[in-house]
Amino acid sequence: MKTKIQISGLALAIIGLLSSAAPLQAAPDHSQAVATPAKEAQGIVQAMKRQFDKPQSPLKVAPVVVEGDWALAGWLQDARGGRALLQKRHGHWVIVVCGGDGLRQADALVHTGMTADMATALAKKLNVAESRLSADTLKKMASFEGMLRVDGEAGHGTGHGAGHGAQSTHPKH
Repeated sequence: MKTKIQISGLALAIIGLLSSAAPLQAAPDHSQAVATPAKEAQGIVQAMKRQFDKPQSPLKVAPVVVEGDWALAGWLQDARGGRALLQKRHGHWVIVVCGGDGLRQADALVHTGMTADMATALAKKLNVAESRLSADTLKKMASFEGMLRVDGEAGHGTGHGAGHGAQSTHPKH
């Protein structure tokens, strides 16, 4: 009987210590390492469609990855494709650069003004997300030659007109 009381007393002491301690924190959710929050992805898709979508030639945007105020998004339109680098400015996503495979490289991303750590993290996220794409889709995204600086500030909110000059630089068939 004495043993049961001692164990019960010990159990109560442990419970008391646990209840007076700081609450347990949930383990960090690493499933968001590559996944992009839906609200952010939606804003990015809208920014790209606002600039490049056409009724006769809809723009498909995927995958989308975000790191801080920077994002990379793959896109397809007709037989063409590429990638876009976006930056969040004044609460809105704007396209900064359009390109092909060059935007998969952290070194190229650093030249856009982001830190090396941010560029490395963003490139890794994009490469993981793109690993799920078909070879045909990746080939289309690689077809965009070079990189084109897009004036996202001027193009923001101006509709399709801002995108025509940038779009005309897509590779020809």
